[in-house]
Amino acid sequence: MGQALRRLLPQKIKYRFFFSFVIVILIPFFLLQLYYFSRTERLIVDKIKEQNGQQLSIMKADFNSMTNIAFLQWIELERNRELIEALQPTDSPKREDGAAGKERRGEVLKEQVDHVRNRFLPQSRYLYYSVADRSEQLYGSYETSGTSYGSWSLSVADEMDHLGENYRWIDEDPNYLPSGVTGSRKLLTLIGAVRENGARLGTIRISFDYEAWLKDAAKNFPVLQMYHLFDANGKELARTERIGADRPDISGKFDPSAGSPAFWYDESDTMLYGSTFLLPQRWQIVGAFPLSFYFGDLKQLELQFFLTFLVLMVVFVMLTFVISSSVTRPLKLLKNKMEGMVRADMKTFLPEQPYDGELSALSRSFNRMVTDMNLMVERLKREERQREAARFQMLLSQMDPHFLLNTLNTLKWHAIDKEDEKAADICKQLGKLLETSLNVEADLIHLKEEIELVQAYVRIQNFRYDDRFVVRFDYEDELLYALVPKLSLQPLVENSIVHGFPRLEEQGVITVRVYREAGNVVMEVEDNGQGIVEAEKWKQKRIRKGIGLTNVRERLQLLFKRDTELLLIEREQGTLTRATFPLLLAVPYRQKEDS
Repeated sequence: MGQALRRLLPQKIKYRFFFSFVIVILIPFFLLQLYYFSRTERLIVDKIKEQNGQQLSIMKADFNSMTNIAFLQWIELERNRELIEALQPTDSPKREDGAAGKERRGEVLKEQVDHVRNRFLPQSRYLYYSVADRSEQLYGSYETSGTSYGSWSLSVADEMDHLGENYRWIDEDPNYLPSGVTGSRKLLTLIGAVRENGARLGTIRISFDYEAWLKDAAKNFPVLQMYHLFDANGKELARTERIGADRPDISGKFDPSAGSPAFWYDESDTMLYGSTFLLPQRWQIVGAFPLSFYFGDLKQLELQFFLTFLVLMVVFVMLTFVISSSVTRPLKLLKNKMEGMVRADMKTFLPEQPYDGELSALSRSFNRMVTDMNLMVERLKREERQREAARFQMLLSQMDPHFLLNTLNTLKWHAIDKEDEKAADICKQLGKLLETSLNVEADLIHLKEEIELVQAYVRIQNFRYDDRFVVRFDYEDELLYALVPKLSLQPLVENSIVHGFPRLEEQGVITVRVYREAGNVVMEVEDNGQGIVEAEKWKQKRIRKGIGLTNVRERLQLLFKRDTELLLIEREQGTLTRATFPLLLAVPYRQKEDS
């Protein structure tokens, strides 16, 4: 199989280069562009569906909000005491007689209707309100002169009384409003009764102009399209401005139980429809979007791309053939020179003067490459040193939250167990520690300062453990100004307290020694605690693992390389922790005082 494949391939490099260019680049690029165009069409359709779904959801929420507002306003009006008193029958002692009383009742009714309507502006601008008493006197949120409440509405109210209904939705209520109020043909009307002691005093009629609402709502969306409103039987109730789409077929296209909008195409795949249900009427809003708005330009762009690609492919093939022929000639000459460069470990350069053309350019490029590689090696060395410094600072910064957490636990237990106000002293000691830990400019500090930090830490821990352990210090005065890594002694003392005395059933004693040995500083922390074996068993039960000793060990190694060590030594009773590193003295300069 391999031999047959080699026979099919051209023998010369320039022909192989041309063949590889066509097979590996041109054909995959062509197929990839076909995929991208197909993918782009799918993405556009998905984006249109997403946008249309959002618009349909907004319209659905807005429609349901309008019907909910109408229902809530009816409830508010039928419970309004002033409106109930104004609707009292003529034989009621609560009702004022005469023209003045009638005028007063009209003002009260209009005032209450306007008050409820104004509370829900601007949504209620598509809602129209009217109230009628038993004598068919009409009061509304519009000009009611010359307008009859209509025997149809009163017959509906009588039927509701007979059936015991308090309200009813009328899906296709003919437009009963005066001329000039709205041009819609049908309204969605809520008929509600106003009752007192079971008797109907009047009727409230709240009508929703859904045709005007549908047209206005469609104008506010970024993706303009045509919207249709259908009732539960599939009859078209309203539509927006026509943009070239006929009435869509909605039979069997949508599942009423689905919560999200459903989408489908027409027979010619030129229109995308989306539909969602409206409650409680079980109406449908259907949005129609012509795909030619987007795909018309996309198809034209696709044709232009293929024509351009065909022209460029011919040009590329010709250029590839020419370039491959010019490259292969100097390659053999350059090969011998490059083999010599490999044997010289890239330390010598190719001569540039004897060569012309492509070989001279390759020689210059190769020489620049060798120079860049040498510079890169030097840069990598510098970056390695910088990474070590950054690693050291990172390890040092790990001590801050670890240290702060232990101190905060101390404050918590002290507040719970003692209930006294010694927090001021604790905060003072904690301030010393935090001030040192937040100083990132110095990696080494005097031993004197490190001992002061340990004393501050010990004082804080004694608050927690009620002085159940003592810390003794043994050091030479001449070592007080020896340079030691910042926060290197405190973690060793902390390790003895936390792991050596987890329960503190007996008096604990911790001894801190600092002495000179063969040009090194030796720091030892010895305790009479439970020892290494028991401490390891106890550490396995802890949820939060300690980082103190590991942090100190890595910082010592970064600062002093191989000239340092950190050891844990088992004693007959307790543990000895020993840190060794080179001795560096830095006695501070002090001016002599004036005599």
